[in-house]
Amino acid sequence: MHHNDAVRAQFRLQAHTFTDTGFAAAGLDWILAELEPSPTDLVLDVAAGAAHLGRALAPHVAHVLALDLTPEMLAQGRRLAGDANVTFLRGDATALPCRDALFDLTVCRLALHQVADPAGVVREMVRVTAGRVAVVDLTADDDPAVAEEANSIERLRDPSHGTTLTLAQIHTLLRGAGAEVVSSSAHDQPVDLEDWLERTATPPGTRERIRARFAEELRGGPPTGMRPRPDGTFVHTWTMTVATTVAGTVPEPWPRRR
Repeated sequence: MHHNDAVRAQFRLQAHTFTDTGFAAAGLDWILAELEPSPTDLVLDVAAGAAHLGRALAPHVAHVLALDLTPEMLAQGRRLAGDANVTFLRGDATALPCRDALFDLTVCRLALHQVADPAGVVREMVRVTAGRVAVVDLTADDDPAVAEEANSIERLRDPSHGTTLTLAQIHTLLRGAGAEVVSSSAHDQPVDLEDWLERTATPPGTRERIRARFAEELRGGPPTGMRPRPDGTFVHTWTMTVATTVAGTVPEPWPRRR
């Protein structure tokens, strides 16, 4: 199965869980405070899902375009948006159907870890932006062994998971795409383990493997990179990196799109 097909299948299953309460809406106040959007901003929300971030930005900006691969996620976003200042569009984040330097602010929230080609997504975000690019995502431990263990657990739970990157790797992608990193901030997000497993309909046997791995760490075993806690939660580290772009520039060797 092509990775995009796996992502669509997984998020078709999850779409109804993306409500405006609970985990799906977590961290939005932190992101808005850091971004300080302008009323003149034209905003693109890439791999938007149900456009939680795009819809949170909508009252504060000129307009938001929310793009996602999965029709069911876009439909959920439309239902939740009502008459909000958002247009929804189906599309691939690695081939954005937009001209160069169109947007003042381009954002991607909790999606980069899900894609097969994060560098391609970041290049496209930079290409279509004359202003700021903001990437909000889970970030991995700097220890490669711990990062790989966390990614293996994520893939057990959700086979469409790509790779959770380190903060340094996200910075490298942005700089490689021609952007200048100007700020980063971090947010510890508690996650309820059972809710997390339920949202992806993870099979019972796989759930037990993940629970056992967390319990092992709590007994003093090797780290999972997921920071399990005795109360049945674990902790994701979310980071937000903001970078600025140069209007009209496209990094070589990728050609300009018209």
